[in-house]
Amino acid sequence: MNRHLYLLMLTMLIVVSSELQVPAMMPEMAEDLGVDTGRIGLLVSIFALGMALGGPVIAYALRHRPPKQALLTVVATYAVPEMLVPVVHEYWWVVLMRILTGCLAGAAVGLSIVYATKLAPSPDKIGEAVSIVLSGIMAGTVVGLPVSHFIAGRWNWQATFYLLGVAALAVFLVSLLALPPRNAATADDNAQDLRNLRLPTLWSRYLVSFLTIGAAYAAFSYFTPLLEQSAGFSADATTLILLAYGLCSLVGNLIVGKLADRHAVGVLRFGHALLFLSLGVLAIAGQVQPLVLAMVLIVGLAGVTMNPPLVTRVVEIGGAGSLVSTIHTSVITLGITVGTGVSAFTISTFGDDPGVAMWTGSVFALLAAITLALQSGRRKTHTRRPVREPAQSVVGAE
Repeated sequence: MNRHLYLLMLTMLIVVSSELQVPAMMPEMAEDLGVDTGRIGLLVSIFALGMALGGPVIAYALRHRPPKQALLTVVATYAVPEMLVPVVHEYWWVVLMRILTGCLAGAAVGLSIVYATKLAPSPDKIGEAVSIVLSGIMAGTVVGLPVSHFIAGRWNWQATFYLLGVAALAVFLVSLLALPPRNAATADDNAQDLRNLRLPTLWSRYLVSFLTIGAAYAAFSYFTPLLEQSAGFSADATTLILLAYGLCSLVGNLIVGKLADRHAVGVLRFGHALLFLSLGVLAIAGQVQPLVLAMVLIVGLAGVTMNPPLVTRVVEIGGAGSLVSTIHTSVITLGITVGTGVSAFTISTFGDDPGVAMWTGSVFALLAAITLALQSGRRKTHTRRPVREPAQSVVGAE
């Protein structure tokens, strides 16, 4: 099973690296395209918006296809606008290509998670399987920005788009040969997927995901000024600390994945508490280097690493259908966007101090903990049966 999940992990790594490639080379792109850096920054927001809004639309259009065919269609198509960006060489055409790439990336993430649930050896291993696939996000966060920056500096910014496009085609070819087929969702499964979207309990769990990831990114987006301006670390030291943060996220994700199926609520409660406390310390003691270093690494271990239990709780109520999973991806993407945006607003309102962003993230974590506390624990009711039965039939088919 694991080798198949690692292929899905590579898919995640590529789409996350694509998301981070533009921030890594803004000045070069701005100069070459004849626009200011702010307009290049808009490409980042447009990509995220495409992920959030376009991903579910594509997943809905592909809902009748087998999961392997649906995912590989998206991956192969993704390579096209990725490699067209350096060819069009006109800002508004680049905008269009980034919108398309974002839509396809959002669909790829959602469909990869759906595929992971179908490759799990048993329903009780879904969280662990998903954590392996989601480690591609952590790995992409670690390597995406520095590798894109290195390539743009060594050759040019266009080379990163060609490289990721070719990488997507390579993953497509290997996956075509290696990934095991699974049956397409039936008409009843698709109808149930749509009905599950009407469940208030599902949306309340989406809200926990939104607030949890929003908390992590409200702070993480401003770690660089916190480390350099407040704590006084050098630029080189900051790079190493951010790399260590990414490695902690990768390790934490795998550890949390082992616990996600049996202890999802407990893991989230512990994670929210760690986030609330560590971000509070960063806000209060942002000038104390040893404390800042320790707290940044703790956020790495307990921030975006909470994705597996978030996915487990959503699957528990809403099933593992493509729409439920892809909309969950959209909600998480919106959490990233809103968390970062609220921090930008609070910093501009309460002073140009990155510590304000740490308070913002801490408040998001507190709201996530309160929302989780207001929800009931695991319920063994009829709402779980549609989740279990298809997963068992898939495993039996192997």
